[in-house]
Amino acid sequence: MNKRHASNPPRKGPQQQRAKATVSAILDGMVRVLEQEGSDAASTSRVAEVAGVSVGTLYQYFANRDAILDALQDREFDRATEMMQRLLARGAFASDREAARAIIEGLLELHSAAPALHRLLVVEGLRVTPTDRVQAFDMRIITAIRSFLGLANVRIRRKNLDAAAFVVYQAVRATMLACLLERPPGLDSATLVDEITDLVLRYLAEDPA
Repeated sequence: MNKRHASNPPRKGPQQQRAKATVSAILDGMVRVLEQEGSDAASTSRVAEVAGVSVGTLYQYFANRDAILDALQDREFDRATEMMQRLLARGAFASDREAARAIIEGLLELHSAAPALHRLLVVEGLRVTPTDRVQAFDMRIITAIRSFLGLANVRIRRKNLDAAAFVVYQAVRATMLACLLERPPGLDSATLVDEITDLVLRYLAEDPA
């Protein structure tokens, strides 16, 4: 993949409902190709074919493959943020463990829904995406976690919530990324959630029980 530029916006924004549906089909087409055929197969022509649009139509909205990946990265950010906001809207949790487990299960669900996409966005993305874009990506999620910690009635023993949100995000992301790359035998999703939940609680909570 060629080095991605600092900004690779769609060539034109989808203003009408039909245009939004076309953009969504292109993004979903890229995900299907990545998951079923691999990164090497994810050319703009193949993505257009799977999405059911012409290559010319694809180029009306995306200058190249990297622009599609940038849009997918933004969509995954939005989904993670929406997930956290949805959890916050639930109100008080029965316990700190329930709160921690809910957010970890939500993040794992996002990763598991499209593992090939997340491998590409994180592994190759960190290599080719400009540093400012990576930092912006991280800060959006860290800010959401910071809000969650402040509002989810978790009894936090850390004094600096900004630092705590950063450490939690990086620890959870690194663990999930390692499992995306190669999950060891005996580590199913339920066990992974249990282990990460315990890790986060022992770092954050006054009483990790």
